[in-house]
Amino acid sequence: MVPNEIIPSVAASRGNARRWVAKNLYRHPRVKIIYLLVGNEHLSNQAIAGSTWGKIVPAMKNLRHALRSYHLGHVKLGTPLAMGALSASYPPSAGEFREDIAESVMKPLLHFLSYTRSYFFIDVYPYFAWVGNQKDIPLDYALFQGHTINNVVDPGSGLIYTNLLDQMLDATIAAMAKLGYPGVPLAISETGWPNGGGEGANVANAATYNRHLATRMSHTPGTPARPDVKMPVFVFSLYNEDLKPGAGTERHWGMFYPNGTSVYEVDLTGKHY
Repeated sequence: MVPNEIIPSVAASRGNARRWVAKNLYRHPRVKIIYLLVGNEHLSNQAIAGSTWGKIVPAMKNLRHALRSYHLGHVKLGTPLAMGALSASYPPSAGEFREDIAESVMKPLLHFLSYTRSYFFIDVYPYFAWVGNQKDIPLDYALFQGHTINNVVDPGSGLIYTNLLDQMLDATIAAMAKLGYPGVPLAISETGWPNGGGEGANVANAATYNRHLATRMSHTPGTPARPDVKMPVFVFSLYNEDLKPGAGTERHWGMFYPNGTSVYEVDLTGKHY
C-alpha cells in the first residue's frame, strides 16, 4: 500500500513513482502481487483535503506507468475508501457520494478504474452501522442471520435485502451509477467484526460474522443489485493488534492472537461453517 503521506510526491512525477515501485515491488520478484492500493481512507481525513484528495488519480496514473515499465502491468490499482465517502446509503438505491468529492474526486477516480478495468475498493463494516443504530438495525441482520421478518425492501428498486453488508455494497453501486459508472466492479478491501472492546464485540459474534461471510461469498456471490457477480474480499484482520491506539475495538479484530493462537476457528473457503 502506498502511504497517504507520499501520494502528493508520487503524483508529482513519474520518476518518484518509478522509484517507489522499484524499491517496494520490483525488488521482490518471488512475491505474487495482484493489487496495489494507493492510500487508505484518505477521503475521511479533512486535514489532507487540499494536499492529497485531488492527487490520488495523478498518483495512480504515474504508478500505472511505473508498473508497466517494470513488467508489472498485470497489477490492478485502486484506493480503499470508507463508507463515509457516501452522503446517503439508505435505502441502497439512494446511495450517493458526498457533494464535496463527487465531481472533483470520485468522477475522475471512477473514470480511471473503468478505463483500467480495476476495482472500486471499499471498506465495509456492518458492525459500525449496527452499533450506531441498534434501534433500527437488528443484530441478526448485521450478522447474516436475519429472519424473513427482518428483510428490507428497497422502495426505489424493489430489491429485497437479507443482510446489512449487501445493503451497504449496493448503496455504493448506486452512488457510482449516479456519476455515470454503473459497471465498475467492487472489491471489499476490509470487512470483519471485532471480538472484544465494545458493545456487541465478542468472540461469538466475530466468528458468526466471518463464517457467514465466507459461506455467503463462496456459495452465493454478488448482491441483489449484482447477483452472482464475484468480488475480491479481504477480512480484517489476521491478528489482534494489542498495541494499537484508539477505541477498545481497534485492538480486537483478529482471528489470531499476537502469539499465533486462534481467537476462533473459521474456514475462509466457506466450505465448512
